[in-house]
Amino acid sequence: MSKKRLLFLLSFAITVSGELLGQVPNLGSAGDFAVFTSTGAFNNSGASLITGDVGTNEGSFSFNPGVVVGETHVADAISNAAALDLAAAYSALTSRSCGAVLPVTLGNNQILGPNVYCLGAASTINGTLILDGKGDPNALFIFKVDGALSTSAFSNVVLINSASFNNVFWQVTGRFDLETNSIFRGTVIGGGAIELLEGSSIVGRALTTAGAIDLHNNRVVSLEAALPVTLTNFEAKITEGKAVRLAWATTAETNSDRFEIEHSANGKKWEKLSTVLAKGKSNSLVNYEYIDLHPWKGANLYRLKMIDIDKSFTYSRVRVVSFLTEERIALYPNPIVDKLTLAIQDMSQVQSIKMSDITGREIFIKQKTQSSDLSPEIDVSHLSSGMYVVQISRMGRPDSFIKVLKR
Repeated sequence: MSKKRLLFLLSFAITVSGELLGQVPNLGSAGDFAVFTSTGAFNNSGASLITGDVGTNEGSFSFNPGVVVGETHVADAISNAAALDLAAAYSALTSRSCGAVLPVTLGNNQILGPNVYCLGAASTINGTLILDGKGDPNALFIFKVDGALSTSAFSNVVLINSASFNNVFWQVTGRFDLETNSIFRGTVIGGGAIELLEGSSIVGRALTTAGAIDLHNNRVVSLEAALPVTLTNFEAKITEGKAVRLAWATTAETNSDRFEIEHSANGKKWEKLSTVLAKGKSNSLVNYEYIDLHPWKGANLYRLKMIDIDKSFTYSRVRVVSFLTEERIALYPNPIVDKLTLAIQDMSQVQSIKMSDITGREIFIKQKTQSSDLSPEIDVSHLSSGMYVVQISRMGRPDSFIKVLKR
C-alpha cells in the first residue's frame, strides 16, 4: 500500500471516529446534581453521603439521616431547569449512532476502549468492567442500554490509562439497579427508577428523567471536570434600586477567556445578557460583578457560561431572584357549578394547582409537565357541594390560596 493511500485511510478513520463519538453530552444545570429525578419520589435510608446536589422536580423528598455536601432542590426553579437540561441530554444521547453492538452481559474483566456502545435489551455488569482511555484524558465512552441495567454484588467499573468518569455516560431506558457493595463509575442518564443497594457507590452521577430514587447507605461523589476557572462563589442579589447585582469570584484561572451571563424567566429558554472578560491566568482571588439594570417582573434565573480560549466551556449553578408584583389572580365563577377557570397573566409560571376540602384533605392536584403548560380550566363537576381551598404554586412566588364555594 502506498504511503499516500495509508495516510488517507488513517485520516478517514480519525474523521469517522470523531464524528461517531462527537462531543461530551451537555448536561447543563443537571451536571450540578449527583443524584436527581425529574419526576419521582426521592428516598434515602442509612448514612448515605452525597457530594454534589440532590433533588427532585416532581415528587416527595426524604433524605434523613444522610449527609449532602451540596444543595438540595425540590420542585423549585433550579430543579425545573435541571429537568429540562436532563431531558435535552437524554434526547441528544438517543440520537447518537452506535459504533459497536455489545452482548447484554458486560464485565468479567472485559476491556473496552472509547466508543458508542449499544446494548439491545436489559443488561448486567458482572465482576469487573475495564474502560481503557488509551492515554487520552478526553476519551469518551457512551453506553446506550435499551432496557434496564443492573450489576452483580461487588461488581466494579474500573478506569485506566487516563479514562475519566466525567467522560463516561450510561443511557438506560429502563431501571438502574446497583447491587450491594458495587462500585460504579460514570454518569447514568436514565428513563426509569434508580436504586442503589446497601453499601454501593458511584463515582459520577445518577440522574433520571422519570422514576423514583431509593438510596441505602451509599456514597455518590460528583466532582466537576477541570474548568477554565475555579469558581469559588456566584450570587445574585436585588439592590436598593431594584436592579440585580451578580457577583462571582475565582481563585485560579488557566487560559480562561470570558464569562457570558445568561438570563431566563423559566429555565427553558436562555438568552445572553452580557459578556465579562476573564483575567486569563491567575492563581489569586479575582472578583467580578455585573449589574442587571432591567430585570423582569417575577422570576429571574441567572447562570454563567465560563468559556476557555479554546472555546470549551462549562456552566455555573443557576441563581434565582424574584420580584413580586401586584399581579391579580382570580378564580371564576365563584360560587361554581361544574367548571372553574384560573385568570392569571402568565400561565407558564404556574407549576401546580391543588384543591383541598375545608378539612385540609387534598382532592386533586394538577402539575405542570415539561412539554406543556397547565390548563387554566378545572373540572369540578364531580365534587360535592361545600367550601374548598385552591392552592396555586408559581415559579419564584409565594403560593396563593383562594377559597371557592361549590354549589
